[in-house]
Amino acid sequence: MKSIYFALFLVIFLHANSDEILADREANIAKNLERIDSSRQELEAYRAATHTLFNQREAQILAKEKDLNKTLELISQKEENIKNMLAKNEKILAELKSITSDKVLEVYAKMKDGAAATIISELPRDEAAKVLHSLEAKKISTIFAKMDPQIAAELTQILKNDELFKETNLDK
Repeated sequence: MKSIYFALFLVIFLHANSDEILADREANIAKNLERIDSSRQELEAYRAATHTLFNQREAQILAKEKDLNKTLELISQKEENIKNMLAKNEKILAELKSITSDKVLEVYAKMKDGAAATIISELPRDEAAKVLHSLEAKKISTIFAKMDPQIAAELTQILKNDELFKETNLDK
């Protein structure tokens, strides 16, 4: 019987201890769950803050990109305007040169041969050759006839080589 009492006592003792052990384990589990829940909430708050910051930065970048695109478009428009103005100015300049050249040639064509010969003799040789090159062959021959033979020979050589006019012909 002693052994039955002892066994019964042992069972009661173990049962009382197991309730304490279970209560301790439940308390530890509850603390761990609270820490896990707290950490999860902190993580969620961190994620939300990071997401908000990311969205703000992305909005700033998009705004700067939009401003940059506007600036690039403005630069492109100005560049196009400058190209158009440059082309227009070059056309006007070419017309002015043509008009001036045509006027000069017209003056020489209408001028008396002796007067033209005197003026052309005084011009720099390349300019004189350009003027002569633009005149009719008959007019050139009568001007050469009225000119100093040495100058006429130089101009003839320049016209014969035609090097000055290769550049002129390329420009036209």
